[in-house]
Amino acid sequence: MNTSFNEVVVHINERLDDAAFEDLERGIRQDRGVVSVGRQPAHAHLMVVVYDSAVARASSILHNFHERGLHAQLVGM
Repeated sequence: MNTSFNEVVVHINERLDDAAFEDLERGIRQDRGVVSVGRQPAHAHLMVVVYDSAVARASSILHNFHERGLHAQLVGM
């Protein structure tokens, strides 16, 4: 099996409290191709998503944030 993992940093425009971020993380983890999700409290607007590039693309990851009603951008792309 040949697996290729990539990561993308997503900047979220909205200010979310800890409970909302935890819900978002749980939801993103369930998205197709997502392997891992993380954030650092010091950088509350940034989320790192690791995904299997054989299954998902960075644009689909970003689309999933938009589908949840959030305004977000990919960072460093």
